[in-house]
Amino acid sequence: MKSPFSHLKMPMRLIAADDWRPSSMTERRLLEPEREGLMRPRTSSSRPEWIAPAVDHREPRPPKGYVVSFAKFHRHGLGSPPSRFMRALCHHYGVELQHFSPNAVTAAVVFAAVFEGYLGMMPHWDLWLHLYRASSSTPPPEPQW
Repeated sequence: MKSPFSHLKMPMRLIAADDWRPSSMTERRLLEPEREGLMRPRTSSSRPEWIAPAVDHREPRPPKGYVVSFAKFHRHGLGSPPSRFMRALCHHYGVELQHFSPNAVTAAVVFAAVFEGYLGMMPHWDLWLHLYRASSSTPPPEPQW
């Protein structure tokens, strides 16, 4: 089968995303948002509500039961734990909160806000599925032409 791109002179290849840079976040820096009420206070030293990334980490790999979160998310109003609707989205799509793009989070929050704040009812799951289609941003495999 002939490639639909065979007329192009340049070879096609996927460009990988940049590697994660090590986080500059430390436990000490996380105490400020905790004091401001943007993050839950720590109540247990054996199972803390939040942890800072290891100094030598190369990419986010939180321990089981934890998710990656970004300080700016909390500064701009992301609560923890997320709403029942956001947890349902994560479960339905088989992802964790950090896998959603900022625009996807905005769409979900606005959808839920209209139902909860304006209509006074829980978000309607079937309407969400009717209005929105999710797709993975994981690049497709290299073509085998």
